[in-house]
Amino acid sequence: MNTEIPLKFYDIVDEYSTESAEPVSDAERDSLAHYFQLLVTRLMNNEEISEEAQQDMAQEAGINAKRIDDIATFLNTWGNE
Repeated sequence: MNTEIPLKFYDIVDEYSTESAEPVSDAERDSLAHYFQLLVTRLMNNEEISEEAQQDMAQEAGINAKRIDDIATFLNTWGNE
């Protein structure tokens, strides 16, 4: 990755990987951490996250679009705990 991703986003990836339906490979970790960084930053800025925005962020981070719904479910559950 071009930018340094804070470790807290890798912690989220670790938590996500224990709950995701599909295993997370080592090769996906940087991309997923970047995606979580983009999502959490938008949430903290009270920005709306549309389906289109999720697709754009997934493309920017380089994650498989099939993970978007699984990640959204994870974050909803995680945020309610």
